[in-house]
Amino acid sequence: MNSLTQLYNSIKEFADSHNMVNEFILVGSESDIQNLEFNYRSLVMIPLEANISRELSSPIYTLDFGIIVIDKFLADEDFAQILTAEENINVIGQLQDYLLQSNKDVNFDTVELTTGMAEDYNISIAMTDFSVNIARGPYIRHINN
Repeated sequence: MNSLTQLYNSIKEFADSHNMVNEFILVGSESDIQNLEFNYRSLVMIPLEANISRELSSPIYTLDFGIIVIDKFLADEDFAQILTAEENINVIGQLQDYLLQSNKDVNFDTVELTTGMAEDYNISIAMTDFSVNIARGPYIRHINN
């Protein structure tokens, strides 16, 4: 992979074509999520941080992102809560597989599960962070000034 744009396009393509995902949303920070209306099941991508390295003559950018999968289920239905959490984890696992099969250098972390309450339904959330390595040019390039 050689650009952040390609990573974005790959994740958006995955979400847009996945039968279990109804929408893909890119937000600038976690606080932006509070102001959104969702078309459940939603896949949300959040840029977190970047590291620029030239260690060991291997120049790369390492970028960290958050992925959140959000779905709703009927309140007070234990089986629905478990099923929704399982499906959310499945979507994240398939995203990881999709990126690895597309030769993206990604590393996924632990998936955190949580639920929230709304008026007439509950919300199931699966969250994970992942890192991606993007190659840089092998030499110091001309500075654009």
